[in-house]
Amino acid sequence: MNLRFKYRFLLPLLAQLPQSIAYRLASLSGRFSRTGYVAEKNVIIEQMQTVFSEKGRDALEASADYFFGMVEREALDTFFFRTRKTARQVEQFIRLEDFHHVTDARKAGQRVIISSGHFGRFWMAGVGMQAQGVSVGTITRDGGETNEHGLPEDEYQYRLKKLAWLQQCFGGPFLVEGDSARPIYRALNEHVMGLFIDVPYSGDKNGCISLPFLGKETRFPLGPAKIAKRAQALIVPFYVFESRAGLRAKFYPPIDTEHLNEQDIMLQLVGLLEQQVLAYPEQWWLWQALPLMRQ
Repeated sequence: MNLRFKYRFLLPLLAQLPQSIAYRLASLSGRFSRTGYVAEKNVIIEQMQTVFSEKGRDALEASADYFFGMVEREALDTFFFRTRKTARQVEQFIRLEDFHHVTDARKAGQRVIISSGHFGRFWMAGVGMQAQGVSVGTITRDGGETNEHGLPEDEYQYRLKKLAWLQQCFGGPFLVEGDSARPIYRALNEHVMGLFIDVPYSGDKNGCISLPFLGKETRFPLGPAKIAKRAQALIVPFYVFESRAGLRAKFYPPIDTEHLNEQDIMLQLVGLLEQQVLAYPEQWWLWQALPLMRQ
């Protein structure tokens, strides 16, 4: 699908429709445009096959097709909630489960980091949290002043708009990865900060660690563990799950980083990520990056 048409016309148009119709049509657009994702789809299926060897081709193709539909639904979120983001509307769309793990810690005066993999429509957790009075910030790779990752121009402009909209909805600061870490620690005094389990990249000042994941040793950035240790913050893992009833953000018991080393912290975070990927492989965003993570 032409990116300019998608971001300037199709998604803004769908955002004017009733919610159920809008997201159904977004899912259909993902199916109709899948011919443009043949190479990406084949890589996803190939990587899934290394983990789910017992599954047939049809099952893996269904998971990959679901993924591309989810990509379109996630893109629609950016436009849909620009005009529909009252607390009541958000609460009807995303349900927060066991959110007390966050609110209890904040009431006790503790710094809190929430952490998830790139799984499901994970950004929507912050929208739901802000609707309940808890502001959230994060660190992003896409917020710089230049298109350093070489994205198509329309994709780059969309991501800038998306981050600006998300920051408005989250209520906390969006910091650019690679800049000074000091603003993160200051931000944790006022906000919950979201840190995500991402792919490793060269030049990461926090370093990486190799851990067992989906049957093989896999590299993960140490950022969430290092920052939490230095900030003396709890980490509350969370995952956002899609269903026909809407979105459910599940929060898990806090990880007390004070009494764990960085490897043990990452073992817990990566272990929880692995559970979700094994249960819902179609909702993980990083299948195409898995070979890079295993180099």
